[in-house]
Amino acid sequence: MDPYNMNAYLITMGAATLVVYALFYFFLRKAPGIKKEKALGLSLCVLILGPVLAIVGGKLLYFIFRMAYVTKQGIGKYLLSFRTEEMSYYGAMAGVVLAVFLSAKICGADARRVLNTFAPAGALMAAIARFAEYFLYPTGTGLFLDQVIPFPLAVSIVWSEDYTECVLAVFFLEGLMSLVAFVMSLIHKDEPRRMLRTLFYLCLPQVLLESLRTDAINWLFVHLEQLVCFLFVEGVLVWYAFRLGKDKFASWVPALTGLGVCCLIIVAEFLIDGKWLIGGSRVSLWIVYPVMAAALGLIAFMENRANKALYSLSK
Repeated sequence: MDPYNMNAYLITMGAATLVVYALFYFFLRKAPGIKKEKALGLSLCVLILGPVLAIVGGKLLYFIFRMAYVTKQGIGKYLLSFRTEEMSYYGAMAGVVLAVFLSAKICGADARRVLNTFAPAGALMAAIARFAEYFLYPTGTGLFLDQVIPFPLAVSIVWSEDYTECVLAVFFLEGLMSLVAFVMSLIHKDEPRRMLRTLFYLCLPQVLLESLRTDAINWLFVHLEQLVCFLFVEGVLVWYAFRLGKDKFASWVPALTGLGVCCLIIVAEFLIDGKWLIGGSRVSLWIVYPVMAAALGLIAFMENRANKALYSLSK
């Protein structure tokens, strides 16, 4: 395969955009509380604003992360560049969400209903965007593997007859987790917090997966997009606490659990980087990552518990 094929990436993303926004139009036609005659205008408005604000959001967050680098190479040059490696995936995601919100306001529709209706389509777009990183090697890849593992778990790049690289296909795992969020969003179509929860489950697995990416946006040893995802996840848990009653200790249990998991992840990152040793030896990644996954599973359990409590409270 061609390890870097921007044309294939752009074609994939262009086709995916048309399919996803057609799906969004279909959802709008069926959505309660949204007039059918507004469906076409809304979907076209998002189709126009979505890609534009995705680029703006991706560039803006990357600029915040790498201000010194961008300033050194020249802001003008940076703004005119559309290199995917100089954009933030989650900045682009925020841009799309903003585009949906603005489109609802422009078309005079209820923004909350429109956002909830867009949630599964947005999750599908997020999944396709991750899978499309297949064409942008080394974007979305992880550790070099000693043994060849079949695609889609790994990508093998044949540079010559004598040299083949095999790297972990983190982008596939990320796309798979985004598909899980898509399916969950489809199933919970009557969920009043559908968009919020879809974003939550798009960000939660990334707290682990961002640690696997070799092309992560880093500041020293901090994976910045991993940090952004965790801050969003923790922010949702704090939001639950306020909605359930900020004066009740039980309301804060999910958020406090999140803080505990944060401490565990910090320890895990030090172990992964070899900054902390146990018995003079590095801890196996086969131990560290499953522990991280279990901790994130605990956060998912606490979020689900908080959501059920809030649902019962609103009855």
